[in-house]
Amino acid sequence: MPRFRARFVGRSGRRSVVTIDAIDLASLSEEIERRRMAFVVDIQRLESKGTALERTRIPAPMLLAALDSLELMLVSGVRINMALRKIAEFAPAGAARRLWTEIARRVEEDGRFGESLRQFPRVFSKSMVGMIVAHESAGRLSEGVRHVRDYAAHMRDIRRESLRGVAYPALVFVIGLITTAILCVFTLPRFSKMLRETGVTRTNHLTAFFFWLSDFVLCHPFCTVGALLLPALIIWLLLRPGFRPCADRLMLRVPIVRGAVEALSMARICITYRALSESGIRVLEALEACAVVAGNCVYSRGILQVVSAVRDNATVGEGFERADAFAPEVVLAVKSGEAALPQVFGRLAGYFESEARHRIALALGMIEPVMLVFVLIWVFGVALAVVLPVLEVVNEIR
Repeated sequence: MPRFRARFVGRSGRRSVVTIDAIDLASLSEEIERRRMAFVVDIQRLESKGTALERTRIPAPMLLAALDSLELMLVSGVRINMALRKIAEFAPAGAARRLWTEIARRVEEDGRFGESLRQFPRVFSKSMVGMIVAHESAGRLSEGVRHVRDYAAHMRDIRRESLRGVAYPALVFVIGLITTAILCVFTLPRFSKMLRETGVTRTNHLTAFFFWLSDFVLCHPFCTVGALLLPALIIWLLLRPGFRPCADRLMLRVPIVRGAVEALSMARICITYRALSESGIRVLEALEACAVVAGNCVYSRGILQVVSAVRDNATVGEGFERADAFAPEVVLAVKSGEAALPQVFGRLAGYFESEARHRIALALGMIEPVMLVFVLIWVFGVALAVVLPVLEVVNEIR
C-alpha cells in the first residue's frame, strides 16, 4: 500500500510531519500545498507488508456506495483510473482510502481492474472478481460493476438475516449470565450471612443449591470464568475446519433451525450462480464458486458432486439429483429448466431469500417460548430460594 511520510513547513514557519496514503508523489505534494497551505520539505515512501493487503476490510455500506459511484462515473464516460482516483480522494481516511488508492495505483500500472481486486480477498470475493474480469474482457466494465454491486447487496442481506437469527438467543444467554453472576457475587452471599446471623443453620434443598453455587463462584473464580467461556470455546471449535462438517450436519438435524439453514445456504448458492452466469462465467466455474459461498459443508459437498457429475458428461439436473443433498423442488426446477439455468436460479434465489426471512422468523418464534420457560424457571427458583428461608424463620418465631 503506497503510504508516505511527508515533512512540510506551514505559513507560520512551523515544521510538521504527516503519514498519509496517496496514489503517487505528485498527488501528495499537491494535496499538502493546496489543502494545508504548506511547502513540502521531504517525502518518503513507507514499505508495507504484503499480508496487510489481504487483511484489509471495509464496511459493506461503504463498499456499496463506492461501487454505485464507480458505476455512475463509468457510465458517464470517465476513465477507470480517474474514477478510482476520485473515489480514493473522497473516501474517509483509513482502510477505505488505502483500498481504493492501491487499486487505482495498480490499474495505472497494468491496466487491469479485475486483477487489482484479487489483492483484497476480504473485500472482493472470487465470485466478485470473476464477474469484473468477465465484463472487463467483454468491454462492459460498468455493467460488471453493477452486477458486483447487486451481488454484494444480496449477500449482505443474507448475512443480516443470519445474524438476526443468532442475535436474540445470544443476547438472552449473555443477559442471563450477567444476572446470574451479580446474584452469586453480591446478593446471595449477603443473604446467606443474614441467615447465619439470625441462627438459621439448616435450609431447604433449593436454597442450599443456590448458596452452594454462590460459594463456588466466590471460592473458584478461575473455574467460573472457564465455565462461562466454555460455550464460546465450543462454538469456536465447531467453526474450525476440522469440526465444521460435524457442526453443519448437526444443524441440519435440528428441526427448529434446519429450514432456516437450508434457505440461507440455497439463497447464497442461487444468487451466486445467477450473478456469475449472467456475467458469462462457465457453468463449472460458477458451480465451484457456489460451493465456496454455500455456508454449509453439506451443500458445498453437494455442489462439488454436481461439478463432478457435469465433468463426467452428465447434465446439471442429473448432478443435482445424484448429489442427494437438495430439496426435491430444487432438483425438479433445475432438471426442467436446463435450457435456461440463469433464469431458473434467479427465480430460486428470490424464493429462497423470502423463505429465509420467513423460516428465521418461524425459528425465532419457536425458540422464544422455550427460552422464556427456562428464564421463568430460573427466576422462580431464585425467588423460592430467597422466600422459603424467610418463611421458615417467621414460622420459628411464631
